[in-house]
Amino acid sequence: MENNIRRLRIIALLLFITPALALVGSLLTHNYLISFNFSQDYNYNFKENLPGNSVSYFCSKENNYCSETVVTEFKEIAPFNKLDQCNIYKISTEYYRKDGDNLKFVNFKDIESFDKEFFLKFEITNKLSESCILNSKSKTYYEFFPIFYETIYKIKTDKKTHLGTSSVVNPFIYGETSISNIVKRFPVKFFFKPLLYISVVFMISYWIYYNKVFKTLINSSKNFYFFNFGILSAIFLLLHVFFLGWTFESEFLTKLRRTFVVFFIFFEVLAQAFLIKKIFFIKDRMKNYLRFIIIYLKLLFVISICLATFLILIILMMYDLSSRMDYILEWNYFLVLLFFYYLSFLMWKKLKTNPTTS
Repeated sequence: MENNIRRLRIIALLLFITPALALVGSLLTHNYLISFNFSQDYNYNFKENLPGNSVSYFCSKENNYCSETVVTEFKEIAPFNKLDQCNIYKISTEYYRKDGDNLKFVNFKDIESFDKEFFLKFEITNKLSESCILNSKSKTYYEFFPIFYETIYKIKTDKKTHLGTSSVVNPFIYGETSISNIVKRFPVKFFFKPLLYISVVFMISYWIYYNKVFKTLINSSKNFYFFNFGILSAIFLLLHVFFLGWTFESEFLTKLRRTFVVFFIFFEVLAQAFLIKKIFFIKDRMKNYLRFIIIYLKLLFVISICLATFLILIILMMYDLSSRMDYILEWNYFLVLLFFYYLSFLMWKKLKTNPTTS
């Protein structure tokens, strides 16, 4: 039994760390991608890369009047291959006639109606470019880990990348967005989903080992209620993660998908409640294995979660809360819920390794 308890402690800790990392890590990943503004630049062939230097290109019907799609296709303008080959200063563009009068166009369709030839001039300004990594603190880190920054750039510019917001968010405090809006999208979902699948495996193992330990303690062959509810919670978590990001034409299937997370919470809270009840029922037999002060803390935590869940449901039924308040409750509720497992880790005493103990 001692070996099962040791494994249970390790699994409980991992079951706290892994989903917490998935939740918080996904948010940090999203925010980092949003704030990553470094980009590959173009070599305009300036004589000197200093403010005031410029180059001009002749625009005519043959090159589509230097439209946006053609400018970067000039043979004279070649893209740089690496982020640290960027232009330190911002590059300005302007159109001008042969006589030097500046031209300003609202869009490039107006250029096509212009019957005279003109030039497109690129000029180095005296303002530092925010998109050039050489002007940031990341320059030093790039020198040691260029592949990291180049990979982030490729991910950020990938056509499949669709982030949940356009700015950095902190939904734990401000509730700008929901969990699913952040974690269901490429590329964040490839961080979140694998960790949640691993968490499901840990969760099943968690309840299996608890079931084994209690069977040994009371010499029973029957599965306990907490085990059944715990496995059901793991199944619904698996379904929720699997269908996260799916869209259905059927409204029924859409609503069914949303119930998975509700059932996960419901059965998880039930499992923890029945577990605490069983622990108190046989606590005299477990005094050599448990820290009873943590048991009482976990009992208080379970009661608090049950009351909080009930109170939240009542509030949601009676009041139409703003979406921001809903999201604040959602993010914080799921993070707090993970402390079930951390308390389980603390609750069991650290036993000395004994290879002969079964």
